[in-house]
Parts: sequence; C-alpha cells; structure tokens
Amino acid sequence: MRALTALIIVLTVGCSSRHKSSTTRLNLSNQKLTVIPDSVFSLEQLTYLELGNNFTLYPPLSAFEKQDGPGDSMNKITAIPKTIERLKNLRVLGFCFNDLRSLPKEIIRLQRLDTLDVSFNRHLNIAGELETLKKMQQLKYLNVMVTTIDQTSIDELKKALPKTKIYAKLEDLPINTIH
Repeated sequence: MRALTALIIVLTVGCSSRHKSSTTRLNLSNQKLTVIPDSVFSLEQLTYLELGNNFTLYPPLSAFEKQDGPGDSMNKITAIPKTIERLKNLRVLGFCFNDLRSLPKEIIRLQRLDTLDVSFNRHLNIAGELETLKKMQQLKYLNVMVTTIDQTSIDELKKALPKTKIYAKLEDLPINTIH
C-alpha cells in the first residue's frame, strides 16, 4: 500500500510537471510517510498542503476486524525540508500528529501562509522555534497544542503575533461547551 501511494504521487506529479501544474490542494494524510516526497515541491500552485493525520478516537466495531491498528497508517514525518520555500502560494500547511523536531527557517519565506498547524508533535520544542515563528506576522492561525511549549513561550508568541489566533491549550479551541 505504501509503495502504491508513493507510485501514485510520483505519477501524478511527474505527469503534471512537464506542464505547469494547476494543482492547488493536496491531502497526504495517513499515508505512512516518514518524509515529504520531493515531487510535492514542484507543485508551485499549491495553496493547501495537509501532511497531518486523521483518525477516529473511538472507532466503530467494524474497525476491529482490520489487521492494521488505528495508528498504522499515520505519517511520521520528522523534518520539513528547506525546499518548503518553493511553495510560495501556500496558505494552509498542516502537520498535526507527526514527529516534527524543528521548523526550517525557510518557512518564513511563505508570505501567503495564514494557517500553520504543528499540533501534537510532542518533540517540537516551541521555545527553540520562537525566532522563526515570530517572523511569521502574516499568520492568522497557529496551532501548537501538545508540543513542547511553556507559558513563557505562549506569552512571547502572543505578544509577537498579536493578529494571530494561537491555539496552545485546549481552552483556546473554539468549541462550544455543553452545560
């Protein structure tokens, strides 16, 4: 399945790379990726790139008949390559539930990026990424929940990015509570 997914990505991107690709949205959630395929960075018209993971917390009983467990298809990307800067039209970038360790400084060159989701990357130390994140003044939404983050870093981000809605804790989420 993993080889088939990689082949589809290569064929899709390879065939379209001869002509300027008009692909604007790409969802590579739950593809067992450990790295971002190089072919993704040739899709210069991308505005939406999802490399995070989706899963059902409480699966239906039919899910237990499958051989794979619920986390077996999850991406486990540890690094974003510097070539991310090629995706100049990117507006939304999602990496939730991966294994990111750092952010490349080149991410600040994505001037149209307004949504960055790096939530649930437990090894991503936000204090070490503050200088990069502070330069991303164009962000409207930044999700850093369940990363390595402390209150001082949250306060620094909120001060440096006053126009950005920062989700750092559960209570920051726009969820209506039931009483």
